[in-house]
Amino acid sequence: MVCLFSISFAFSQNTKPANKTLFGKQLKAESVNPKNKYIRCATTEYEKFLQGKDAKRMTDAQFEAWVAPLVSRYKSMKTSSQSGGIITIPVVVHVIHSGQAIGVAPNITDAQVESQITVMNQDYRKLFGSPGYNTNPVGADTQIQFELAKVDPNGNPTNGIDRLSFCQSSWSDVDIDAILKPATIWDPTQYMNMWSVEFTDNTLLGYAQFPDGSGLGGLDVSGGNANSDGVVSNYDVFGSLDYDTTPSTFLLNATYNKGRTMSHEVGHWLGLRHIWGDSACGDDFCADTPKAHDANYGCPSVLDCDNVGNEMVENYMDYTDDACMNIFTQNQKDRMVVIMNNAARRSTLKTSTKNSAIALFAMMPKLSLKQAVPHQYVVLCLIKPHKQ
Repeated sequence: MVCLFSISFAFSQNTKPANKTLFGKQLKAESVNPKNKYIRCATTEYEKFLQGKDAKRMTDAQFEAWVAPLVSRYKSMKTSSQSGGIITIPVVVHVIHSGQAIGVAPNITDAQVESQITVMNQDYRKLFGSPGYNTNPVGADTQIQFELAKVDPNGNPTNGIDRLSFCQSSWSDVDIDAILKPATIWDPTQYMNMWSVEFTDNTLLGYAQFPDGSGLGGLDVSGGNANSDGVVSNYDVFGSLDYDTTPSTFLLNATYNKGRTMSHEVGHWLGLRHIWGDSACGDDFCADTPKAHDANYGCPSVLDCDNVGNEMVENYMDYTDDACMNIFTQNQKDRMVVIMNNAARRSTLKTSTKNSAIALFAMMPKLSLKQAVPHQYVVLCLIKPHKQ
């Protein structure tokens, strides 16, 4: 056990909703749900923060200039992924707590973690008979799916759930990026990293690290900072109430309790933009998503910017309630598959075998995964220097 005590003086949230900031960026009015004041997603602010830290990271315009011809080429070639090839991404979920027993907030149960993977597979595969199924003509099975890792970075068996106790009860955006992620991340070329945490600002639901391309002249081919690559959410929006146990053990938000925060954030991690393009009637670079005026909340019926039909409020990349969401489109699928084929630390996941169980010697005593890899007993307290 390693426990180094520290004091952190990093404050990034303003308690006044009108002046709320994340990652040093003041939130736009549309980022905050006017009814319940929740911040559905902070990926846009996080991307600006990452671009400010790394001059070699692609700007939004550079990224779109890089990805557009790849998407065009992919559509014309009709690659194997469009004709039955399934991409399976190994996942590790870092459950961050401060010593609570499993099932006591924020130390969510294995069943709650597993329910989140179930929901993402339903949503990304448009699984018939599940809440992720739709009959929309442009609704697509993305042919991307997720599986909890079976092998950890040291070659040991794991259940893909990495429980870590820190001497810190909640986490600010600054501390997550500077302390938590670098201390806990598993090799992002082999795993998709997910973090379930208690945010200091408990109105924030989640955010993701957008992919960074490689091969663009004058830019770093590393794909940006590897120590922070993944998706993060508050513990009470990680998982789905649909799979709660009896008696109830899931710790979930009253509104955002169907697992769609992570379906949304993983969409960003795979290169999708918000459907309104983060500006009034903006471009999300997917022609089959109707042009939207702005973020939508609840599950409204709204005429699109071209006045030819309704906005696609059911799209996972809007800000609507979890129960409203059930669509990724064909063009969104095209974009995600291109990212999986070309982006740094995404393309290597296609050949990762971390979701394949390793053979144990027959003479070894039979151990449960938790006995073999007792991640839940790790306790860390890390130091962040005081800023003068």
